Amino acid sequence: MKRKKHLIIMELLLLASIIISCKDFLKIDPPVDQIDTEKVYSNDETAISAVRGLYVRLGTLGSFSFGGDYSLVTVAGRSADEFTDYSTAINYLQFTQNNLTPLNTNMRTNLWQHPYSVIYAANSIIENLERSNVTGSVKQQLTGEAKFVRSLCYFYLTNLFGNIPILLTTDYRLNAIATASTPDQVYQQIITDLTSAKELLSENYLSADRIRANKWAASALLARVYLYRKDWVNAERESSLVIARSSQYQLRPDLDQVFLKNSTEAILQLYVIGTPGNTYEGSYFILTAAPTTSNGVTISNQLLSAFQPGDLRSTKWVGTFTSGNTSYKFPYKYKVKTGATPVNEYLMVLRLAEQYLIRAEALINQDKVDEGVADLNIVRTRARATATIAIPQPLPNLADGMSKSNALLVVEQERRIELFAEWGHRWLDLKRTGRADAILKPLKGANWQTTDELYPIPATELINNPNLKPNPGY
Repeated sequence: MKRKKHLIIMELLLLASIIISCKDFLKIDPPVDQIDTEKVYSNDETAISAVRGLYVRLGTLGSFSFGGDYSLVTVAGRSADEFTDYSTAINYLQFTQNNLTPLNTNMRTNLWQHPYSVIYAANSIIENLERSNVTGSVKQQLTGEAKFVRSLCYFYLTNLFGNIPILLTTDYRLNAIATASTPDQVYQQIITDLTSAKELLSENYLSADRIRANKWAASALLARVYLYRKDWVNAERESSLVIARSSQYQLRPDLDQVFLKNSTEAILQLYVIGTPGNTYEGSYFILTAAPTTSNGVTISNQLLSAFQPGDLRSTKWVGTFTSGNTSYKFPYKYKVKTGATPVNEYLMVLRLAEQYLIRAEALINQDKVDEGVADLNIVRTRARATATIAIPQPLPNLADGMSKSNALLVVEQERRIELFAEWGHRWLDLKRTGRADAILKPLKGANWQTTDELYPIPATELINNPNLKPNPGY
């Protein structure tokens, strides 16, 4: 148990107030916008609006996925080795110092309750579509989208917390006492949902924007799930299906254009409503002043030193703000901080480069090392700078004949550089590959324990549902 002495009294006081004032999410009534279900599901257009609301929930302020403070990208980057944290706020520092407690309110609200609220909404849509008079093809598409969104939420919940309840109904009586399922069981549900979604979803986007899931978004997420399950054959198959869609998806040759709305690299994006700029990530990460003690982060020295000479990602995707004699490096994948009209950046959820990296890892683990290295070289080629006198061979191709163990280390490096400051990839990669102890213990010191790989089940959930158990170490 890592709770420090001076926190115990504070936690007991907080716990008492939480017991009195908080209701468990799993016991809440349906949201107001879902009460009149007969009206909502009386025709195609209103049913479509209900599903669009799922994506709004994912992109709304305070969600696990919106990209700002306390979202997955910022807290997981703190938990790993991506960011230097300037904050003195305890709820931030607990992530940075790997010293979380079950009473961290932002962890509970953003990372647990919000994804479960989206799951509840998805369950409501699936149940109501089943008994509605919505047109058959529309019903299929909307059901597929709801299953996709539910899968996305479960993917992050189980990766962050481990054993979690699988809720497939809106019946609060069942949900309130649901037992926790193992990650294997959660992944099986995710695979079941995504396999079904693939059959239900359209191959094409249903609007000019790539902001609603299609068949290939389901394949892309399935590829990631199979990778995490070490099912190399299926990870290769699903990623190959997406990569083969060259008429829809291509790597953007200019790194500055990867995260534009409707980028050819985008498999799925979110249109985030109510941001001060285009995305909360741009608003949060881009520095126009020195980082503050309230919630500021910069790119860590560990990440900066991982870039190789001649890698454009170190210049195109890393911004610099200088104050006096001090320069601060920040994630600069999104270029707009505030005030841009019209919106020209959407929050990236799934993109093609990840599929190449998934397939590379899957191939290498099947002893098809040279084929996997070829996929890595495709991603590296896009990031290669023009040769100069100072750097005559920028980011050269990886050579054939690499050993399997070395190739897997290169995969780790390429994922770190390509996917930094996106959806907590680095944090989840270190855990799934068993590399967290080796990488984070020397960096975090006495604060790091292996049990820190999972976040604690929030205290309110443990109090309200006797069938949930604390994670080890908390």
